Amino acid sequence: MPQVSIVIATYNRAHLLKETIESIFEQRFQDFELIVVDDGSTDSTSECLSSYGDKLRIWRQNNMGPSAARNFGVSHARSAWISIQDSDDLCAPNHLAVLHDYAKSHPDCGMVFANGAYLSGPEHSRDTIIPADKSRRLAHSGVGLADLFDKSIVRLQAALISKACYDAVGGHDESLRISMDLDLAFRLFAKFPVAYLDEVVFYYRKHDGNIGRNQELRLSENIRVIEKLIAENPQAISLLGKSRIAARLAYRYYRLAKGRRKLGDRLGAKQALQHAIHHRPFYLKYRAYDFLW
Repeated sequence: MPQVSIVIATYNRAHLLKETIESIFEQRFQDFELIVVDDGSTDSTSECLSSYGDKLRIWRQNNMGPSAARNFGVSHARSAWISIQDSDDLCAPNHLAVLHDYAKSHPDCGMVFANGAYLSGPEHSRDTIIPADKSRRLAHSGVGLADLFDKSIVRLQAALISKACYDAVGGHDESLRISMDLDLAFRLFAKFPVAYLDEVVFYYRKHDGNIGRNQELRLSENIRVIEKLIAENPQAISLLGKSRIAARLAYRYYRLAKGRRKLGDRLGAKQALQHAIHHRPFYLKYRAYDFLW
């Protein structure tokens, strides 16, 4: 049996998929199976995948979204450890070598994850997705709920997840299309040890097809995930503090309001801003926008 099952869910990314697959096969660690779930692609994805013959385990389904496709792929995985890869990013040569080396010596770990870099070079005035100083701190001091909450630091492309733990928390929430990584990280963290390594193990590709560029959906889902965390884990309130939670939710609603206003949705913007004010009623900035609008 392979030591790791790599799962890729893909939809209409034939022009990027081959480079992703090649980066996986070029890793130092080779004891893995590669499962690709074609989530109803209408481009040349089928031809791209067929060219690899029996080097891949290929499944096809009607378009059900990335979370459902990932769950389907994991359900067919034969390994104890799962690596979930996006179909547009690249694995670094050390990817599984670094993550699996830690996982095999920490079998009780629910997830171990690391850092990533930007394929096109430095972004946001930094070389890595998680800033270097924060990356060193997380590796040295460990990951806390506040670290996951304040910034969405978990990228599943940089993670190795115990299949038993993935199944125990119910896998991905199939109603989510963008914030499913954060949601899964919250649920794993609530029940199992989660570790972080100060290594760059994948390269993130920015392009026009990134679903994360859909700000309305990204912010709406982020709000849902936070509210879900609080509803399912009341202890999170004491760990994070009511003011921290309120500030995060208010800021997300404020950003949602500004995005809607820019698109001409004045009513939607007003409603989102009212939610922001509800969470931080004495914050003058939100009150000022409410007066101006």
